[in-house]
Amino acid sequence: MKTATFRILVSGAAILSPLHAAMAQEAAAPEAPAAQEETYPGEILVTAQRREERVQDIPVAITAFGGQQVEKLGILSLENIAPRVPSFYFGSFGAARPQLYIRGIGTRSFDPGSESSVGVFVDDVYAGRASGSFGSLRDVERIEVLRGPQGTLYGRNTIAGAINVITKGPTDYFTGEAEAGISNYDGYSLFGAVGGPIAGDKLMFRVAGWKAERDGYQTNLQTGTKFQGIDNWGGRARLRFAPSEQLTIDLTAELSRDGDKAAFSGFSRGSGPAESLAGVITPANPLATFLGRPGRTPIPYFGGNAGNLSFDPYLDRKTETYIGRVEYDAGFATITSISALKKLRISDGRDLEGTSLDIANQLSNERSKQFSQEIRITSDPSGPASFDGNLDWIIGAFYYRDRSARSDEFRLGVDSVVALLSGGPQVSTAISDYEIDSYAIFGQATIHLGEKFEVTLGGRYTRDEKRAVQQGLNTRPGVPLIAVPFLVDNSATYESFDPRIVATYKFSPDASIYASYSTGFKSGGFQYVPFSAAQANVLFQPEDIKTYEVGFKSEWLDRRLRFNVAAFHYDYKDLQVSRIVDLGGGSAASLISNAAASKIYGADVELLLRPSDNIDFSVTYGYLDAKYDAYFTNADGVPPTAATDFSDRRLVRAPKHSINVGAEWRIPTGDNSGLTLRADYALLDEFYHEPGNANPIYGGAVSLSREPSYGLLDLRAAYEIGDFRITAYVTNATKQNYRRTVLALGSTLSDFPGEPRIYGLKVGYRF
Repeated sequence: MKTATFRILVSGAAILSPLHAAMAQEAAAPEAPAAQEETYPGEILVTAQRREERVQDIPVAITAFGGQQVEKLGILSLENIAPRVPSFYFGSFGAARPQLYIRGIGTRSFDPGSESSVGVFVDDVYAGRASGSFGSLRDVERIEVLRGPQGTLYGRNTIAGAINVITKGPTDYFTGEAEAGISNYDGYSLFGAVGGPIAGDKLMFRVAGWKAERDGYQTNLQTGTKFQGIDNWGGRARLRFAPSEQLTIDLTAELSRDGDKAAFSGFSRGSGPAESLAGVITPANPLATFLGRPGRTPIPYFGGNAGNLSFDPYLDRKTETYIGRVEYDAGFATITSISALKKLRISDGRDLEGTSLDIANQLSNERSKQFSQEIRITSDPSGPASFDGNLDWIIGAFYYRDRSARSDEFRLGVDSVVALLSGGPQVSTAISDYEIDSYAIFGQATIHLGEKFEVTLGGRYTRDEKRAVQQGLNTRPGVPLIAVPFLVDNSATYESFDPRIVATYKFSPDASIYASYSTGFKSGGFQYVPFSAAQANVLFQPEDIKTYEVGFKSEWLDRRLRFNVAAFHYDYKDLQVSRIVDLGGGSAASLISNAAASKIYGADVELLLRPSDNIDFSVTYGYLDAKYDAYFTNADGVPPTAATDFSDRRLVRAPKHSINVGAEWRIPTGDNSGLTLRADYALLDEFYHEPGNANPIYGGAVSLSREPSYGLLDLRAAYEIGDFRITAYVTNATKQNYRRTVLALGSTLSDFPGEPRIYGLKVGYRF
């Protein structure tokens, strides 16, 4: 990225600077007191710390989006959120394979044996399977993104941060909304929701349903099939029973389904002479096709949204969620119980190496059932246990149980080197069954030492008990991928205590500074699709992080200017890094290893300026200096070589600079009508999809893994008259070419192109 450009952008952020999303929020109208809505115009209340607070009063780096803001920005998935949050990167292979990175920390592993570094919570329920966390965000009250380890209150596997999604609940008055839309790529969407009283304020309901389809923007030129689109439908029903003022019972049921149009596959960039780099092309495989048979030449792919595949991808994903929430006001505190059952079923398949040759197709099936139970006791600020408001506290316990099964079938075709060795095509199958039981107790207390100074102390103890039974089968034993059938049974226990200490000083009701120390824990686990008993017996260890952060939050000019900044330092150990390595001779290994250590320095800046009641400007900026301190991929006892030492190289998916600039202009056109114009531009500095900074000494896949800097421009125009709304929008208006992720397979790298320009029109009505 050009230095001059960043000097201008950073200077602008320094002159202006506050919170991009939260102040542009409305309060959640029916559930927030009217007096507060007048006191804090455009404010939103959040429950990020498990109690209702203003964003500006929380000593945490947090960005929040309210329901109206979600609509205005066209947020329908986590992918739409990431560009508007400092140092938040979102990539994915497809709807069922998200990759979330906050401040350089994340994971691209998505199987049941490993877990995400960013915790995703919907209505306070943890989505344990990454493949089930990336769904449609419809009928949402607000979204909260917390940056940095959140182990004390949110628990395991929130070492990078947490995303808290709160859906709209029942109300004691009738309300509803409906929306229909169309877009290019033959897209359409339908949404409707209605809620209200069944028996006054004692029994209330809300139901919502949605369906969206859009043809994929990627095309298999061999068959004409389109994929990487949208193919989703679902619904949610909520029931609230309040038999007394002290007791509330909430029940939620949700179902979501994704189909073939949302399937994914990549196109191999190792299949053409234009990609010739030192160390990429070898005599045995002159076009660097992963597991390709010598002498078989694929149709070259040099970028873009169309390529030649031997196999059309497919997808069938179904998620079910059932939640029971009970809250009882005991006077001194509120007792909350949250019980949840989540079921996930996924079947998908793709051309693994992404060429026109019949080399390797991967067919996956995953089933999981997750149960969680959390009990919290949260003090009442006006109750006797708060000692005249001098102490706020919360204690709780958490149990999580996951039972998952996954099978991956690798069909190695006539153009594979394995078929050459074995005399014909063969099938290797990796099968895994997983058990996870996790227990935790936690507590946090904030001591108010006068009107200006407060100290927060917290901690969480976690114990994970894990087991994996993994086996490998082969229709032609003696040749790769799984040369020797195997069956292994491994178990492990991981424990961690994660404290949190925060000191906050309030200069005034509108300005405060905080300093915090916290630790984070991401559980260890088992290898993804091992091809041998030796690989299956390599368990990766937990990640550990120590975080130091200083933040400043402020509002100026009668709260028309907001400036928030946070600077942080991470001491990060045992990073879990996933790589697929071509071992030669048709052999391969998919291994997760622990990078020895890393240090991360950075800063987040968030700004909102409202020069008039009808104009908003926002800027968010993230700076990251994230490198591996020591990362060797060679075996124990083998001296480091240039090809195995990734030390002092940048972490993957950690752009040094990221910035989002937004502007909104509301133009009244009558007593009950108006036009809203909005533009958002998100700019990412260059980054790397693989360790090694794209240096050719690390091999062909690494050489092709650099992602140049790119910017995405989104435009929206909405006209409202009474209860009706018409919205026109265009995303990626400049048709920027970029990759949403890559798949590195030995010396071959497959591209997964990012979304092209999408434009459409929506018509909505609410009452």
